Amino acid sequence: MYTLGIIMSEYPFDIEMSEKIHSYGFKSKEIKKMEQLSEVDGILINVNQKINNHTIRGLEWLTNLRKEKLFIPIWLYTDTPMTQIEQKLCLHLGANGILVKDNEEEENDFIIIKNTLKCLVLPETSAENSSSVILNRDAQSVSLNGQSEIGLTRLEFQTVSFLYEHADEVVTYQEISNHLWKGEPEGRQYRVANIIFLIRKKLGEEGKDLIRTIRTKGFRLNKNII
Repeated sequence: MYTLGIIMSEYPFDIEMSEKIHSYGFKSKEIKKMEQLSEVDGILINVNQKINNHTIRGLEWLTNLRKEKLFIPIWLYTDTPMTQIEQKLCLHLGANGILVKDNEEEENDFIIIKNTLKCLVLPETSAENSSSVILNRDAQSVSLNGQSEIGLTRLEFQTVSFLYEHADEVVTYQEISNHLWKGEPEGRQYRVANIIFLIRKKLGEEGKDLIRTIRTKGFRLNKNII
């Protein structure tokens, strides 16, 4: 799971904003000083245009970050749409993009962020983790410790990918079911358990501890145990 650094520009840290970012599949970390930048994969500068000088302080952060010649993607996260002139200014100053809170494109914007980080960060890693688990999305396969790729079915690969995105977290049966079957009301716990069984069978001895069962709750993928 990728970590986004949040810069609030002297505005109190927004817990609701942090929870929303987590719902899109990211971790978040408030950034108050440059030394913390090594702990994140990308940066969101929160800009509240309703507060006097808040936009200016956000742009100051952007300018200072780019002066440091940091090779890290930076997005502005604004409460209201910017004018074309303001957008051009932000892009010229080095922003990788501008997101507008709570608009209908917000979810797509965070998907674009994730796709961007996949290109910039080492395959399927974050600033906090390195991994001997490699997912091949084109071939729908997984490789453990540099061994030969193991082919998976579509549902098996979707399950492993979802657990991987939430590595070292407990993912419930319902969350996996919602991901695979888009929130159909019928409970599918038995089908989730069967998919996990088949994945473990294919991974064999090499990956026997990759996916741990958390009793009565769900599963946890441990990326760094093999």
